[in-house]
Amino acid sequence: MPEHTNPPGKSNATASLVLGIISVVFCFFGYSAVLSVILGIIGLVQASKSKELGYEDGSRTAGFILSLIGLIGGALAFTACVACISFAGIASTYPY
Repeated sequence: MPEHTNPPGKSNATASLVLGIISVVFCFFGYSAVLSVILGIIGLVQASKSKELGYEDGSRTAGFILSLIGLIGGALAFTACVACISFAGIASTYPY
């Protein structure tokens, strides 16, 4: 039986894809957007490592794009969440 081996970088591409998907999901949950940013960065690193190892496939590209979307979306969601809470704190100090 021939032994099946994965090409170099395939596991990094798969990790990037999974982290990208999770990152996009977390960017919709307020303060969990911090996790989205962290997972997005790790996903981008995994995608670039996969490319360095010579793995060029759709899963690597999808992982890169999803990680980038999760990173940007998470940063925007977290910033909006912090801005809303700080605005609510400032607004509560004004008399009506």
